[in-house]
Amino acid sequence: MKNDLTCAVVEDLLPAYAEGLTAAETSQAVERHLAACPACTAKLAAMRTPETGPVHSGETVKEVDYLKKVKRRSRGRVVLAVLITGLVLLGAAAAKVFLIGSPASAEAMTFYAEQSGGTLSLRISSSASANAYWGWDLEQSGGVVQITAREGLVSFLHNDASAQLTVPLEGVEEVYLCGRLVWQEGTITAGKALERFEALYAVRTPYVGDPSALGQIAQALDLERLGHYTTSLQTSVSPYGWTLAFDQEIEGLTDAMMTYLAPQMLAVVENLGVVSWTYPDAQGDIQTHSITLEEANARLPELTNAYNADNGTDWPVLESVKDFSTSPAMLQRLDSFFWQVYVDAAQADHAGAAG
Repeated sequence: MKNDLTCAVVEDLLPAYAEGLTAAETSQAVERHLAACPACTAKLAAMRTPETGPVHSGETVKEVDYLKKVKRRSRGRVVLAVLITGLVLLGAAAAKVFLIGSPASAEAMTFYAEQSGGTLSLRISSSASANAYWGWDLEQSGGVVQITAREGLVSFLHNDASAQLTVPLEGVEEVYLCGRLVWQEGTITAGKALERFEALYAVRTPYVGDPSALGQIAQALDLERLGHYTTSLQTSVSPYGWTLAFDQEIEGLTDAMMTYLAPQMLAVVENLGVVSWTYPDAQGDIQTHSITLEEANARLPELTNAYNADNGTDWPVLESVKDFSTSPAMLQRLDSFFWQVYVDAAQADHAGAAG
């Protein structure tokens, strides 16, 4: 095969060839020349000789020194190119993490949702302490509100790991927070506030005669906030009952809170007909109060209509509190209705104490 590379051309290619930087076709051409040219072969060998190797003299030494300088220069250029490329990639990665960020995901958020009047309020924080949020945006289209943001690592550019947002609900059917449905037709469907109802829904029981199940329900409702109590059950005749005997009354709280929680207890125990509670008053006399299933059901039309009027919803009036045990969101709806009962009872107790 014809080899048309001259010695001058090969000498220019030798530094790159020695570093393995030439293309395969070029390397083959150099090798064909070297096979027929002892002078260029000697120069290649000299280039590959360590710097501390034997010293040559004459023109060969000058040529070898020149070629070694070219070799070192080529190597330096390669190293510099690698460093520059690395710095560019590192800068791009830093910009992505700290400046541009990525679309925020609800999976990495802890958030509370609360509906008041015609407004949904959201308190949001990052589950990861190193994350920050920015660029919050609310976009409404066709009755659907999409809330989006960017997230990335905390920096001097972005260091806020929380947010408080309000969403006007007029004409809105659904609200999504960074891809997750958090509100739908008057019902909060996600967030920290819903976790209690998810826990309560998970421990529903068909029988009041199951003390273990009732203990789980009491835990889900956090009944211990009212102090120490003992439980007794009425399972011999209907209506079946669940009684909580508190060691003491928490003034302004025990009656109001039990009036609010008893309908939820009735809802998640299928055959439960009455919830009672007792406590000693200031004189040591035992006070007993109760709410029957019929009493709780009788309040549903009034409470549903009042809630709809206050919040712009059109929730239907259901026949029984037990109809709310079909999902965590429905239990939350029941809670919303009877929360006003708690507020009214607490205010009445406060007014009585002031009088």
